Amino acid sequence: MFVPQISENKAKGPPAHDNQRSFATLMRAIALSQGYFSFILVNCNSMVLRQQTLERLQATSTLKPRELWLPQPATTFYTAILPELNGEQPPALIILGLESVTEVDRLLASTNLVCSEFSKRFSFPIVFWVTDEILRKMIRTAPDLYNRMPTAIRFL
Repeated sequence: MFVPQISENKAKGPPAHDNQRSFATLMRAIALSQGYFSFILVNCNSMVLRQQTLERLQATSTLKPRELWLPQPATTFYTAILPELNGEQPPALIILGLESVTEVDRLLASTNLVCSEFSKRFSFPIVFWVTDEILRKMIRTAPDLYNRMPTAIRFL
């Protein structure tokens, strides 16, 4: 089983430096995926840091990723994404709110079954923003989905 490497600076230094490297990796991953489908995994437990990072991404990147907050009753990514995009192909789509989904195990399992369909419909990266708890659930419940994420980035 292929397990992507989490981009995390283990050198001694302040978390701000670690997060700067993670931010640069995220921007590079989005830029390199333009015109192609890919999954990108971002692991961050701080909601404040998540919001700051997203605001910084929108302010500094020429590529303006679209954000999608999953509704609590969501049961599949696919049906949540399609109506939101309305046929558009944004530079990237950032999926947020997984930690608030009522039946997250069901959502992950159903996505695991159709993850190959994403590459047929989308030509942009989808960024999953997850906490440690959601990451553990994803590895356990949706291993195929997790294994399709060659880029994994951690914010401390």
